[in-house]
Amino acid sequence: MEKQYKNIMVAVDGSEQSDKAVREAVKIAKESETSLLVLHVKDDIRLYGSTYGAPLILENLEEQARAIIDRAADIIKKQVEFKTYRVEGSPKKEIIDFTQEHDVDLIVIGVTGKGAFDRLLVGSTTAYVINHANCNVMVVK
Repeated sequence: MEKQYKNIMVAVDGSEQSDKAVREAVKIAKESETSLLVLHVKDDIRLYGSTYGAPLILENLEEQARAIIDRAADIIKKQVEFKTYRVEGSPKKEIIDFTQEHDVDLIVIGVTGKGAFDRLLVGSTTAYVINHANCNVMVVK
């Protein structure tokens, strides 16, 4: 590997692709002898306009977010040091904002996400991150 990364961030959404991204991020973090930032964005944007059952939906989103972070932590185990972050909002925007705030120099992300539409080609979140990131982006298939 030519470049030694200092701040590696992996975006997780609970999909098989994000699990693969976590595994790849761990390899790179080991090679770079650095820790890993694990980010999950709770996509609460979809809730706007839906008033019925909103407290139950929010509670379910929180449980899902915990499960997604726990799943990533299980994959990483003690291979490298890592810190987890959960934020709310639009995954596209929050990933970019996070990388800028934390001086990330490599984003590792799955090629697609959990949504059926996202599975058509490169996921819409992934495409957005590729086009708007100020650092290297590794897309994992």
